[in-house]
Amino acid sequence: MAVETPEIAADRFLASFREPAHILVAVSGGSDSTGLLVTLAEGLKRASPSSAISLSAATIDHDLRPESGGEAHEVEMLCARLGVRHVIRRWAGEKPKAGLMAAAREARYDLLADIAFDIGADVIVTAHTFDDQQETLAMRAERRVMGEGMPATGVADAVLFDRRIWVLRPFLHCRRGDIRAYLRHRATSWIDDPSNEDPHYERVRTRRRLADDPATAFKDEGDHRALLAAKAAEWLDAHVAVHANVLCVIGREGLAADRAVLAYALSQLAAVFGGKAYGPGQAQLARVLDFLAEGRPDRRTVAGAVFDLRREGLYLMRESRGIAPLLLPPGSGAVWDGRFEVVNNGNVAILIEAGASAADFPLPGGMPKGAVARARAAAPRSSPAECGGQVSYTPRLAPFDRFLTAFDLAFADRLAALFARAPYRRPAGGLARA
Repeated sequence: MAVETPEIAADRFLASFREPAHILVAVSGGSDSTGLLVTLAEGLKRASPSSAISLSAATIDHDLRPESGGEAHEVEMLCARLGVRHVIRRWAGEKPKAGLMAAAREARYDLLADIAFDIGADVIVTAHTFDDQQETLAMRAERRVMGEGMPATGVADAVLFDRRIWVLRPFLHCRRGDIRAYLRHRATSWIDDPSNEDPHYERVRTRRRLADDPATAFKDEGDHRALLAAKAAEWLDAHVAVHANVLCVIGREGLAADRAVLAYALSQLAAVFGGKAYGPGQAQLARVLDFLAEGRPDRRTVAGAVFDLRREGLYLMRESRGIAPLLLPPGSGAVWDGRFEVVNNGNVAILIEAGASAADFPLPGGMPKGAVARARAAAPRSSPAECGGQVSYTPRLAPFDRFLTAFDLAFADRLAALFARAPYRRPAGGLARA
């Protein structure tokens, strides 16, 4: 799709919704999110008087700078002038010294999702732009984080957060310069966050490098990624079985699939069984694919997942090392090893650790004893044993249950079915692929 003006992008986005719909705009006060808020508000005014689309806005005060509270209130005043309901939430508590930006992102989405639930919003929209897309693609190319044969994707146009709510990005084809020109024409100011000029951050360094070489352009291949995910979903149906949520079996014939499809599917499966949000790195994945192509029975361990190749097929399970125990107080829940959402429904504290019994995780007969033993060694067990019936385990699909991009949706749905989980929710509108 070609670059769009902010007005065209907003009108196209609003027209895509099934009514009624309630849109929550995340507004930091910067030019991009301010432009998104104003264009959507104006777009709704131009729409039919009978339109059943409503608009609200939210600002997350990360409490990282003394000015942040005042900036949130500036957004509040703008919303009042536009006639848009506005909510402010503060990221309270002690902030981590390491990984601050990642933690702030997690907190921001959690708070936005809470606000959306409180006010009954159907979707959240954020103001990621064409410039953000180019920066993301450049950073990923620099780090070579796209797996082998994986199409180059940047910021997704839609992401399902925490299985709770879709986050849509209608400005991905809008340039920041056009958004600022739009705001200047309407005499609307914005706030410049000083962190956007701090070279300590990779994105700032990348932005400057792209500014020095404006001819550089990266292509987002999200549509190709969605097609690959759909093919991998068909591959799952044909060749993969999951037993007791701890052991994956892939028939030998499935290992002869197209290398790109195999790379995509095995990367996601390794992440799920390893309890990781991301699959193995490019070099690790290439070694696994080469090992499988050789066809000799053997084992490889990558990113916490064991690939156990036998004559009849491939067995995939969690490595039994490095699994931390979890103490669950009565009535509480938590994620264990990135693989299970565990809830203690009893009235005594329960310890969850690796090493399940055959009774806890029954597996079909006829499978290799070694593979079964390794799978059970990494499966959860609770103590005291007599309280085991008070614990519920829900398999967690680590690469998808927190942030699921639209182009991975087909594969994620098929994978959820293998784990006897419900399909992922569909958005209220604004997403062609769903």
